[in-house]
Amino acid sequence: MKLEHLIQSYSFNRIPAKIKEEIQEGNERAGIIEFYDGITASYLLDNEDIVVAMKIFFNCITNNQKTISNQIEHTNKVLDVMQKTIMSLDNVSQKETNMILEKLGLFNDTFKEEKQIKHLEYSYGVEVIDGLLCFSIQEIERRNQYDN
Repeated sequence: MKLEHLIQSYSFNRIPAKIKEEIQEGNERAGIIEFYDGITASYLLDNEDIVVAMKIFFNCITNNQKTISNQIEHTNKVLDVMQKTIMSLDNVSQKETNMILEKLGLFNDTFKEEKQIKHLEYSYGVEVIDGLLCFSIQEIERRNQYDN
């Protein structure tokens, strides 16, 4: 999916997403998307502006007043960004998206420190890095069937 369409998809799903910074080196482009306070992503584009990889960083504790309702609201935002990213990039249903998150251990208490799965044309991973939850999604490179 092209970066501009991904940003439009977030907007359509009422997720604030703005490109904070872009870097270009040769044919490669990368950048940072800022969502909510405490939720940021980095992305990598191919030469056609298609998002081929994203890493989303989540501060799992609300930066707002530390109340139960604010924490629940922040947790919902975290899950919403994950779900809409999967649905947009991999073009899958809500049911498949929840299955991916469950296989990563986010809904069934099997996630401990790091987990990775493959589904269709993408690899998904979740890990904890210095206290931040990190969700990654990367397009699996398709090899020519005749390559050895």
